Amino acid sequence: MARSLIFLSVGDDSGDLHASNLMREIRALEPQVGFAGLGLGRMVEAGLEPLEAADRRGGAMGMHNVLRMLEHRRRCELCGDFFRQRRPDLVLLVDYGGFNLYLARMATLAGIPVLYYILPQVWAHGRYRLKKIRKWVTRPVVIYPFEPALYRRYGVEAQYVGHPLFDELERTPLNEAAVEGLRSQFGDGLIALFPGSRPQEVKANLPIMLRAAGRISRALPSARFASVCPEKVRPLVDRMLRGGEVEVTLPEVRPVELARAARLCITKSGTITLEIAGQLKPMVILYRLNALTCFFACGIGQSPYMGLVNTLAGRMICPEKVLWKDEWRWVAKKALELLGDAQSYENCRRDLESVMRDFARPGASRRAARIAVEMIRGGG
Repeated sequence: MARSLIFLSVGDDSGDLHASNLMREIRALEPQVGFAGLGLGRMVEAGLEPLEAADRRGGAMGMHNVLRMLEHRRRCELCGDFFRQRRPDLVLLVDYGGFNLYLARMATLAGIPVLYYILPQVWAHGRYRLKKIRKWVTRPVVIYPFEPALYRRYGVEAQYVGHPLFDELERTPLNEAAVEGLRSQFGDGLIALFPGSRPQEVKANLPIMLRAAGRISRALPSARFASVCPEKVRPLVDRMLRGGEVEVTLPEVRPVELARAARLCITKSGTITLEIAGQLKPMVILYRLNALTCFFACGIGQSPYMGLVNTLAGRMICPEKVLWKDEWRWVAKKALELLGDAQSYENCRRDLESVMRDFARPGASRRAARIAVEMIRGGG
């Protein structure tokens, strides 16, 4: 039997992590499979034959829009050449909706089946992508339990496999010594700040969090603050923290470990809210947007919530708000309400436990791998 070849494409560190775990699961089911494509360091370590150097791939993510478009065009040409010369058995796309949908079209036109793992979340934004998904994706795979019904309303039959975040947490469990070290250092009054991992997120969210932290500190002198950030935005965060009203420590721990040690988290929306919820920690969720961005972010879900934990619950269990202005007073008010009312705090914690009980289970990578192997064996 000829060796099967899977072409993969990711666009950021998160996709690189989830794709690398998926590669390992595929190879456990189909040991002779080969991998090539556009990936970063973890995928290369897992056996990817890269079309270009991983450092070049990662460096393009922060480009200006015009440069990014030119880079995307160059990469599309690179992928087109690969499809013609080596013709993979499957094109496996992970998140990164803008570029990967172009690749889905190219692969389909070349007669190559397309598996899209972590389908672009058009229920939250980007409704215009639905037509492309229907036309160019052979097997759409989603990671939230409410997604299949939403996509089905628009003619997309998507398969739910679970969230790969919990595969990674199973693979690399919390460092309990690090958690205990944080608790010893900060005590019971630790408040964790999660402004984001991209420079634009940090610039938008961290100033609001810092002003809210100042208000919280005046009301609760025992409060202590800490944050974690990727190395690439560390210099920016360091500059923004200088001369601030409160001291914010940047310990060398994972976000999930800081969340476990904290009493409360103040966080931007996104996957980080699931990491926090997995530790059953109440949180205040915010995201700074301008009106124009919000207008173009229209999705199909029409959910009143932006926080994933609230979307999963179908109701507000953690306070959240899209901020048009620097509404730090609202952030401080909601944090103080949770910290000052033991019953509200416990109700929030119990609600998080209820939401995460069935959702926070590993196995997404394994289930997606079975789909991929079925496709390369001719199952469609």
